[in-house]
This record gives sequence, structure tokens and C-alpha cells, in this order.
Amino acid sequence: MLREPVRAFWYATARLNPVHERTTWGYVKADPRYPNIWDANHGAVLEPAPELTMEAIRAEMLPPLRAAGATHEHVEFWETSVESPALRELRGSTARTDPDVLMVFEGSPDVRRPPRVEVREVVDPDDSFWEWYGQSRRQFGADFTDDVVKQLVRRDHEVFHPAGLRWFVGFLDGALAGYASLLSLEGVGYVDNVVTMPPFRRRGVASAAVSSAVADSLARGHRPVHLLAEEGGSPQRLYERLGFRVEARIESFTSPLVLDGDDRASPSYLSAPLQPDSSGSNGRKTSE
Repeated sequence: MLREPVRAFWYATARLNPVHERTTWGYVKADPRYPNIWDANHGAVLEPAPELTMEAIRAEMLPPLRAAGATHEHVEFWETSVESPALRELRGSTARTDPDVLMVFEGSPDVRRPPRVEVREVVDPDDSFWEWYGQSRRQFGADFTDDVVKQLVRRDHEVFHPAGLRWFVGFLDGALAGYASLLSLEGVGYVDNVVTMPPFRRRGVASAAVSSAVADSLARGHRPVHLLAEEGGSPQRLYERLGFRVEARIESFTSPLVLDGDDRASPSYLSAPLQPDSSGSNGRKTSE
């Protein structure tokens, strides 16, 4: 079960969207500025809801997503300790699932930094940083279109940076090698977008950047500090070595959004099965 501070953090992220609605089971959010970004347009189940159905989720989620011009129907189940008819329905609609894990830092805040890796915090990024940052975002998904990448960068620039998003950038021999971003809301730290650029991988950049972000967040009194990782993947093992422990599983499902007025758009519509999305969204992922 999600601990309350983590739940409060994600409700706070939803409120950053121009369209957000608190529901009995979680929230729905939408943003017409970024219609291709699943993380900006989706429903999330954050509360135990043993009677929750997909009909109930879609009744609240589909109208704002359609109004925002969203391209996909995206549902995230953050609270999976209590099953529901909705979760069972979506699990049964696909051949497999690739859940994420929510990991909470429980280790020592000591910064693990190889001698050659220098980590610098970027609070006020300039144009050259944003250009490099756009290139780095392509490392999170080989199938990202230009529109998706542009919307991801614009959203970070226009929404999350004003909300306090910062970057801990690792340098090797003076070159920007990778980074971890850090966002703090409701007194909770969230490490995101951990990436090492291809020429610099396996040289400790990700470990140094994440450790620096965690140490800074803890020093500011943020509790807990958490992140997301694909369950069973190499990033999860890296984070475990750095002191993170798995606290919850997250299952996410995505399908093309049915146009309003289509007779398949009834709450029981599953003729195009929702596909599992291992990153939790097309915005949050790790590339080392």
C-alpha cells in the first residue's frame, strides 16, 4: 500500500495540470498543450478501491482526455495491494504485464561519486542546457517521435521547472555526461529522468547523479525520497545498490484513445486491448 506522503506528492503533481479532478479512487488530469504525453493525460488509481470498475474510470477520464486532444487512453494503478474489477479486466486484456516498482530511499545519504565524475546542480538552465536536454530525452524511448520529444521538453520547461524541478548533472572530463532530475512537492523528494549519454555509460555517472540528488533532497528535509524503475530491470538493481528499496508495484495500461461518438467508446470497450507500458508513461523512464 502507498504511504501517505508519496500519495500526497502525486496528487500535487496532478494539480500542476490545467485540468485535474480528484476522484474517490485517485485523480484524472489532462493538458491540451501536450496531447501526445501520456503522463499529462491519464487517470491514476491511488486509493484502495476493491469495487472499482473500468466503466467508472472511463466515465470520469475519457471526457477531459478527449477535450484535451489526447492521443491515448492511459490508466495507472499505483495502488495494487487491493485488486479491483478494473485491474483484473485490464490484466486479462493483454498477454503480459511489465509493472514498475516504486522505490523509497532507505540507505545512507553518502554521495557515491567516482573520482573522475563531477556533479553540478543546474537550477537556472540556459538555452544550451535545454538543447542538450532535448537530445538526452531521446534516450528514454527509441520510438519517441519528434512531437513527443518536443512536448516532453516543453512540459519540463513550462510546468515542472517553475514548480521546482532541478537537475544534478554529471560531467566527465568537462563534458555533460548524464543527469538525474529532482522534484520536491509536499515535502517529498522524487528522483526522475536518470540518464547517461551513450559515450559515457558504465563509468558511474548515474550513481553519482542519483546519489547527489538524494543527498540534497534529504538535507532539505524531504521524506521520503522515491523514484520509479521497471520491475526486475538493471536500473532497479542499480538503485538497490544505492540504498533504495521496493515499496509498491505500479501497473500501467495504454491504448489509442477512441474518438468521441464512436460506438465502441462504451465503458466495456476493449476491442483494441490496452497494452502494458513498462515506463509508467512516455515521460518517465531510466536510461543508463
